[in-house]
Amino acid sequence: MKIKISNQFLNFLLAFLTAGILFAEYFSPPIKILLAICAALIFVGIIFTWRKDFSVVAKIIFPIIFFALGAARFFSVDNLPANDISKFANKSVKIFGAIREEPQTKIFANDSVQNSFIVDVESVQVDGKKISASGGVILNFYHKPTENFSAARIGDKISCGGNLKLLNNYKNPGQIDNVTRNKANKITARISADKSGIEIISVEGNLWTKFLRLLAEVREHYRTEMSEVMSSEDAAAIFAMLFGGYAGINPELVTEFQTTGIVHILSVSGSHMSLLAAATAYLCLLLKFPRQITVALGIFVIATYTLLSGMLPQVIRSAAMGILVFVGTAFELEAIGARLLTLTALAMLINQPLLIFDISFQLSFSSTAGLLYLSPKISSLLEKIFQNNYALRITNYALTPAAVTFSAQIASLPIIIWYFNQVSLSSIPANIFVMPLLEIVIVGGLLAGILAAVIPFAGKIFFVGEALIFGAAAELNKIFANLPFSSIQVPSLGIAAGFIYYLALIFRRAEILLLMIFLLAINFFKAGGEVEINFVDVGQGDCAVVFTPHRKCLIFDTGGVREKVFDVGERVLIPYLKHENIFEVEKIFLTHVHEDHSGGAGAVIKKFPVGEIVTAGESKSEYAAVFGIAEEKIKNLRAGQEGEIFNIDGVEVKILYAPKVGTGNEVSNVYQIRYGDIKILITGDLVKEIESDMLSKKISVESTILKVGHHGSATSSSEEFLQAVSPKCAVICVGYGNNFGHPRAEVLERLEKVHAKIFRTDKDGLITFKTDGKNLSVGKFVNVKFMKRP
Repeated sequence: MKIKISNQFLNFLLAFLTAGILFAEYFSPPIKILLAICAALIFVGIIFTWRKDFSVVAKIIFPIIFFALGAARFFSVDNLPANDISKFANKSVKIFGAIREEPQTKIFANDSVQNSFIVDVESVQVDGKKISASGGVILNFYHKPTENFSAARIGDKISCGGNLKLLNNYKNPGQIDNVTRNKANKITARISADKSGIEIISVEGNLWTKFLRLLAEVREHYRTEMSEVMSSEDAAAIFAMLFGGYAGINPELVTEFQTTGIVHILSVSGSHMSLLAAATAYLCLLLKFPRQITVALGIFVIATYTLLSGMLPQVIRSAAMGILVFVGTAFELEAIGARLLTLTALAMLINQPLLIFDISFQLSFSSTAGLLYLSPKISSLLEKIFQNNYALRITNYALTPAAVTFSAQIASLPIIIWYFNQVSLSSIPANIFVMPLLEIVIVGGLLAGILAAVIPFAGKIFFVGEALIFGAAAELNKIFANLPFSSIQVPSLGIAAGFIYYLALIFRRAEILLLMIFLLAINFFKAGGEVEINFVDVGQGDCAVVFTPHRKCLIFDTGGVREKVFDVGERVLIPYLKHENIFEVEKIFLTHVHEDHSGGAGAVIKKFPVGEIVTAGESKSEYAAVFGIAEEKIKNLRAGQEGEIFNIDGVEVKILYAPKVGTGNEVSNVYQIRYGDIKILITGDLVKEIESDMLSKKISVESTILKVGHHGSATSSSEEFLQAVSPKCAVICVGYGNNFGHPRAEVLERLEKVHAKIFRTDKDGLITFKTDGKNLSVGKFVNVKFMKRP
């Protein structure tokens, strides 16, 4: 019996495998039942095959088997072994292990240095007892630049003590899931070295370890040679383009590359692989090599570059996708390339089903599929449009990158919109004019490193030229990024709309696409009588976002991180606001100037028009310092007055308390939000003494929802104050594994005494209350299925 398996059928199996993984993740059915179904269906499939009725197996049995296989593989990978390092989380431990990857170094604005290691754990010491352990951990060691420690290499033994913590995401819609991404790479916990520091023991290592160290030395050779002849920022950017990693890159450069849609060039991606393969093919064409030798050399170059880049999982995936595109286009057999792409995706997901939640896998697969399925058709269409019109005729040089850009963006559009809520309109000119220069930098940079090893002086001259070309490309990209409408913010595509979009793309039916547009229009123009109060997970900080009945946006505190190591406003709050289709902010109400409450406001002010910023009694210069914005550039900022009332779209905001003098947490403004019968009390870091002062002044604090003061610290939330508030719900904005012990046990006990239902952003993620002024409902992001908002 001859069996012919079409590419369409392989894609069908891939879809069912993916569906099985997602089903297991979001519904958690019993694994025994799934395995039993899988075994039963395999048996039935054998019976049908034996009876030569293979069509039934192919159309019904196989897809169901792949569905069950996806679910079973998810359970087998997602369930960690009993001795995994994550099982010891929230304990003071000492870990012992081996360094997996090349250590990374960051220097922060406060002159502290962070050394990061990925450690494969071998054992752990808990309560004085050393036991065997497994899994990977991210180890961070902070020290002053003047403090030296032994150089660490791949394969060296390392140990340190500290408080072990689980990896943690900011649990809001639209955030990239770095926890699952790390878990797919067998990394499940993190630890910061305590005062005793780290201990490194040099190990000779086996042949493979020595090979990995040699590759690391080659990368360091490139870094050193570039740093000697160009600025540190240019060296960091070019090194990132060659081998990946964002350390030391100017943040403004990254933002500009994001705006023009070419930020992928700053990390090793499929485009790097395709570029090197294309350069190899061009050289082979000049030398008149046969096609088979050209393909073999192209694959060899990609494999060598993959080794040199450190063979990180995402690099290996990019290499696989790049080889598929190269083989398909080299033999002009896109159908074969497409089939290989599907088979590769099947193999990857069966081996590691958690990849389906990895943004790099999602973008690599969708973009490569676009190149294989759509690029030839789009290229042909563009040729017909432009070459038949002499007034608009352009060269093939511009048509090819335009077709590649269009096809990759069309195929990955729902993914890009879900994570970034942005579509770049400047990506086509950037791909036509900027990318060729950057491609010269990549190919030339790799050659310059080789030349520098042989003829150091010539290599340095070559790298100087690289810096000049990169500088020209960066300036040109900056021009495109600053053009009006260089990128546009777009509303989020939900799961349903994204599914419909891909159906329209696969079946090429306009009416399906119109249905998706209709769903988006309903979501975009929705307006009703409800108010939403969203307590955003910003880690160890406060942030509440209120949407009025007509979707006007009010923000109460903006979160922030100490020492400006991580900009919560830019990395957490702005993505959330974009995800909620917010284009402007009506008002920002800040309780006080501390960075964990006001630090994120600077990024919001830079990104969105803000009508007014109402603050506590600190000076404008203090807020400017926290925002990271020059004082003269901050508009519409003023101190709120006690008793002042704002009415925005039917939502009333009253300042119950506004001290004019003082420092620290006692300066916190207290805001009460009211819609109908529902009241929400925002207390900042209000201390007990001020709580008592408010009660003595007979200020009515009774509220339905209480934002608990000072992240649940014992310095706040006295029994008398909680009794006066008498909240039905209490929200604690607190960071997972914080070093302050928040929330304190005694505060939780006091809240239980007043019968308040307790919600915590560290456990529940985004907490959303909805009310029509009388009724109140609540949702937690951690319970949301299929990535919907509560």
